[in-house]
Amino acid sequence: MEIINKSKEKQEEQWQLGDVLEDKEEHKALIVKNNNGSYCLMDISPESDMEGRYSTKAGDIYDWPYSSLDELHSINSGGWHKVNAKLVIE
Repeated sequence: MEIINKSKEKQEEQWQLGDVLEDKEEHKALIVKNNNGSYCLMDISPESDMEGRYSTKAGDIYDWPYSSLDELHSINSGGWHKVNAKLVIE
């Protein structure tokens, strides 16, 4: 029997605002726009320090803010991939 994880085989993922991404170290990020209208990867990892989590400040996001979603994708798609996620409000 062979187990195949097809989520990591997708070469041409389409990213959009609100997508949840994961890197090789299992950090989680949400694609958002910051107050300047730039696209960035906001840290939403449960194990992260609460002070920097859920922030779009320059020092708290993964990598840098980008002017377009295409630019964010082209620079970060090698290290990040989309994961299935859902918002649960209790």
